[in-house]
Amino acid sequence: MRGDRSKATRRSAPAIGERDIMEDARVVKQVRELRRLVPVCREPCGLGELFQDAATYIEDLQVQVKVMRMLLDKLSDDE
Repeated sequence: MRGDRSKATRRSAPAIGERDIMEDARVVKQVRELRRLVPVCREPCGLGELFQDAATYIEDLQVQVKVMRMLLDKLSDDE
């Protein structure tokens, strides 16, 4: 019986397509804003590519901040 029960609870949620997501006006506005903020975003691109570009851009910004902090520390030590 246990096997039957676990099969019944393992129903997968229906897949939500990009088209379904983009029907929500709030999401469309947020995606448009994200495209504006991410300078490396390829146009036109799907949500997957947009999110990948945004993640890469954020990582690049984090590296730049780290380098600037290191430079600031070095310059502060020299004074």
